[in-house]
Amino acid sequence: MDDTDKQPDVSIVVPVFNEVDLIEELLSRIKTVCEGLNRTYEIVVVDDGSTDGSYEKLKQFRGKGNSLRIVKFTRNFGQQAAVLAGFRISKGDIIVQLDSDLQNPPEEIPKLLSAMSDDIDLVTTTHRKRRDSTLRVMGSRCLLKIGQMLFGDSVKLNLSSFRALRRSVVKKIEACKDRSRYMAVLMSWMGLPTAEIEVEHHERKKGITKYSILNLLILSWDLVTGYSSFPLRMVTYMGMFGALLGFLMMAFLLFQRIVNGILIEGFVVLLAVFAFFAGVQLLSIGFLGEYLGRVHHQIQERPDYIVEKVIE
Repeated sequence: MDDTDKQPDVSIVVPVFNEVDLIEELLSRIKTVCEGLNRTYEIVVVDDGSTDGSYEKLKQFRGKGNSLRIVKFTRNFGQQAAVLAGFRISKGDIIVQLDSDLQNPPEEIPKLLSAMSDDIDLVTTTHRKRRDSTLRVMGSRCLLKIGQMLFGDSVKLNLSSFRALRRSVVKKIEACKDRSRYMAVLMSWMGLPTAEIEVEHHERKKGITKYSILNLLILSWDLVTGYSSFPLRMVTYMGMFGALLGFLMMAFLLFQRIVNGILIEGFVVLLAVFAFFAGVQLLSIGFLGEYLGRVHHQIQERPDYIVEKVIE
């Protein structure tokens, strides 16, 4: 972008966390693609608390006279926070979100922009053939199943984080005060005019994925408790089941005593019933504590992230 005072047509937002080995290739390929768009552009990279020299590498690349803006967090706040920061600080009419691992090739960016017609606010992508490890693919499929169970077909979770959106979509995201901002869920829930296209997916060349099985489990739990009251309903169902089970057991014991004259020793039965209800109560307290903790964090109104500096 030649004139930094003008609002660019396109902003490329890239969250980065410990990707020092990929940064130069990533930004060079993005720049090459953007220069062929015949549109003004900017590249916004959010350093999500990297500790491997990624920030220094970003500054070196920017020193070569590139249209790069760098946002540095004070620590690691997570990918969703980094994406949100990039959306907020970007200036383009159209924003393209791209991961830093080069599994989604920057060369596919023109395809997203071509699909962004006047009546489309959001362009999402699916992978033609996913090239992740078996464990990662299985974990993502489990997350997809959980999302389908909770939300049905109204929310799509099988979409890549490689997407393009209009500036107006960012304003709609800002209107949502959710403490947990899982972008795929929020954008699907909004019901925006959307186009879905298929893109290539490459294997990671260097570094390791930041989404391990543990991270996927944490994300799944955040998805369940942040966007659904299913755990609370499950406790209700378990309470109803327990009450019904207790009533049937009491009726059975009375029948055996009155009709058949059989007195069943109650210690083992009472112990089993007590263990069941104690487990239900502890589980209930755990679920309630999780939701209460979310309310507590919401009331605190802490920011989604802390920016240490912005290099324009």
